Amino acid sequence: MANERAASEPVEIVRALIAALNRGAIDEALHLCADDIVLWSPGVDLAGQWVRGKDELRQQLEFSEAAWPGTWISIDAIVAENERVALEMTVVVTSDGSSVVQPMSAFYTVRDGLVVTQRSYFDLGALERRLAE
Repeated sequence: MANERAASEPVEIVRALIAALNRGAIDEALHLCADDIVLWSPGVDLAGQWVRGKDELRQQLEFSEAAWPGTWISIDAIVAENERVALEMTVVVTSDGSSVVQPMSAFYTVRDGLVVTQRSYFDLGALERRLAE
């Protein structure tokens, strides 16, 4: 049917990535990313922090999974055009038995069935303060 999406379409790739992350399936998530993937997210200064390549991404995902197992991402809205996919999400992070809920947005570029870029936007300062409580 014309309305059915192929599994290689950008929206489906991003949905599969989020689903893998929600399961803690790091290898599965990395399988959906290009070897030279580039990610940006807020950091301690306005320049943010960069992750370049699958090796750095694996390190970040393994750290996050160990520090905050059971983190859950809910996709609230998706907007897509060609290879670009924008998500509005709610992220639930559990630390020491208490949960922190935070809105987040992320923008992906998907080429040839793989995520090649991701830029995430969230309030890092508020998240760090809540997790430190």
